[in-house]
Amino acid sequence: MGTSSIGDVQGRGSDSTSTSVVEETGVQTGRAKSNIQGSKIVASFWLVWLTVIVSAVVHWKLYVSSELLKSIVVGMVIGVAGTAVYYQNQKWKDERNQRLGMIPGKKGTQFLLHNIPLWLDFSDVEKMEWLNSIVRQAWPYYDKAICDEIKCQVEPMLDEYRPSFIRKISFQKLTFGDSPFRIETIQVPDKGDSERIEIDVGFRWSGDASIFLAIELMAGGSATRMVPKVTNLAVSGEARIVLSPLLPEIPGFGAATVSLMTPPLVKFHLDFGAAFGGSLSAKAVKAWLDPFLRETFTSMLVWPRRIVVPILPEEKTGPLLGLYMRNKGAVEVFVKSGNGLPRMDKFGSADPFLELFVDPNGDREKTTKKANTLNPIWEETHWLLVQEPEDQFLHLKMFDVDMVNMKELFRVNLVKGAASVIGSADLIGRAKISLADISSNPGKKSAMTVPLGQEEFSNPAGCGAGRGEVSLEITYWPLELIKGHASEPVGALLVTLIEGSNIPIADIVLGSSDVYVKFSCANITKKSCVMHRECSPKWDDCKLEWFKIKRESVLSVKVFDYDKFSKDDFLGSVEIPLNDIAHAPMGDITKSWRLNPVPGYGLPDSTKPCTLTMRLQWVPFKNVAL
Repeated sequence: MGTSSIGDVQGRGSDSTSTSVVEETGVQTGRAKSNIQGSKIVASFWLVWLTVIVSAVVHWKLYVSSELLKSIVVGMVIGVAGTAVYYQNQKWKDERNQRLGMIPGKKGTQFLLHNIPLWLDFSDVEKMEWLNSIVRQAWPYYDKAICDEIKCQVEPMLDEYRPSFIRKISFQKLTFGDSPFRIETIQVPDKGDSERIEIDVGFRWSGDASIFLAIELMAGGSATRMVPKVTNLAVSGEARIVLSPLLPEIPGFGAATVSLMTPPLVKFHLDFGAAFGGSLSAKAVKAWLDPFLRETFTSMLVWPRRIVVPILPEEKTGPLLGLYMRNKGAVEVFVKSGNGLPRMDKFGSADPFLELFVDPNGDREKTTKKANTLNPIWEETHWLLVQEPEDQFLHLKMFDVDMVNMKELFRVNLVKGAASVIGSADLIGRAKISLADISSNPGKKSAMTVPLGQEEFSNPAGCGAGRGEVSLEITYWPLELIKGHASEPVGALLVTLIEGSNIPIADIVLGSSDVYVKFSCANITKKSCVMHRECSPKWDDCKLEWFKIKRESVLSVKVFDYDKFSKDDFLGSVEIPLNDIAHAPMGDITKSWRLNPVPGYGLPDSTKPCTLTMRLQWVPFKNVAL
C-alpha cells in the first residue's frame, strides 16, 4: 500500500505531534513483529519433515514403501502450507508497519478522520494571517500611538545626550506610513502563572516611513537648521506582551505590557541632503546621531524598559503602578583587581579602567585608571540601581586609556574634537554576570572572578575569555534593606512625575498649555515629555534619576510651556531640599507641591493653587565618596 493513497504526507517534524506519532509507531511496530513468529513456524515444519526422511533412510536402508511416500507427500503439503501462511503474515505486517510509520498532513488527516475543523492548519505563516489582518485594519491608530510614545521617550533622550555644538533637536515629522508591522511568529510559554499571560511575538517591518529630524546648531541658530531624513528603515525583533491582571470580564485582562526581549535589528540610512555648511557639518552631526539611533534608541524598550497600555479603568483593575518599571534595589560592587590583561601599548603594558552598568540606558560607573600595569588593583566600591534583579545582568567593560591615540591624530572629527586624540579608550574585554542567584541572597556578598572576552554582550555563548579576568564582590540590596544606610551622605534621587493641576494658561487662544517639567539637581538637568493642550496633565510613566549626589543638594523643579518656534514660557517653580526626603519615613514621599506662580499668566481656576504631584525617593549608598 503506497503512501500516495493517504495523500499529503509530510516529513518527520520536530514538533510534539510528530514526536508522539513516531514514538507510537515504534511501539506498535514492535507489537506487530511479536504477534506471529512465522519464520520459526515454517522452519520447524521443514525441520521435522527432513528429520523423518533422514531417519527413514538410515534406519530402513532406503526401503521404499507406500507409507514412506505418503509421509513425504504429507510433509511437503504441510511445509508448503506453512510457508504460504508465513509469507502472507509477513505481507500483512509490512503493510501495517508502513501505515504506522507515516505522519499524515492535513489532507491525510481528513482522509483518516473524515473531518477536521476548518481553522486547523499546520502552516506557521497562515496561523498569523488573522492577526495581521486585524493589525492592518487598526494600523492608523497603532501608528499614531507608537509614534507618540517614541516622541515622548526619545526627544528627552536626544536633548540629554546631544553634543555641545547642537542647540536643539526634535522630531519634525514621524509616521510609519501605510505599511503596518507584520507578525511572523507567536508563542505562549506555559509558566503556570494564574495571574498573567505572556505572549512572545516575532515581528518585522519594512515600509514607507516618513521620519524627519529638526536639528539646530549652536552657531547660527535657525539659519543652520538641518532636517535629516531617516530612509530605508527596516526593523525586526521579538517582543513580549504580558496581559495582566486577569479579570472575569471582557477582554479578560486589565492592561497590556509590551517590551523587547533583546535589542531589535534596525537598518536605516541618514540622508542630510544639501545641509548648511557642506559635508563637514553634516558629517559631524551624523557621527553622533547615527550611533545614537543604532545603540541608544534600539535599546530604549529592551527589558526591563517597557510600555504599559491600560485597557480597563483602574476602578476595575486596581492600581497599575506595579506594572511600570521601577527600581527594586541596587547592587554594591566591590571591584578588587584585574589579572592577566593583554598588552595594549606597543612599547608598554596597559592603562586600564573598568566600566560597570546594569541598564544600557541607565547610569554607568567607572573605576579610576591604573597606569602601566597588566594586574591592576582597585579596591573600590560602586553602586548601580536594579529594576528586575531576577532577569538583569551586571555588564563589565574593561578599557585601556591612550595618552595620545595615533589612529585619530590626523583624522578630523568635529564631534569628539581633542577627546578623540587625547585620553581615548580602546576596549580590552567584556563580561556579563547574571544577578538572579546574587539577588536570591540579599545583603550577602558573592565573591567571584570572571574572565574577559571580546564577544558581544548579545552573544548567547557569552563574551568569551582570553583577555584577562576581574575579581569582584557583589551584594544585592533591596530598597527596604538600603534604608538602613540612611545616615550615609551620598545616594540616588528617584523622581516619579505623576500629574499637574491648575497649570497656568500660556496659549490664550486654545485656553491651555503644552506642559513639560524641567528638573535640576547637582548641576544635572533633566526634563519630562511634553503634554500638549493640558492644564491638568498626567504622566503615565515619567521617571528620572540622579545618581551619586550629596544629600545636602536641592532639587529645582520648573514648569514650562513648550513653543516650537519661540522661547518656551516659564509657568512656575518649586525647590525641594533632599534632606527633607532623606528624613521622611523610608526616604519616600508622595505629595502635591504648590508651585510659585509667574506673574502674567492666568490660572484656569483662580480659587485653586497650581500644584505638581510627584513621588520622591532617596536611596543612600554606603562606602561611597564623590
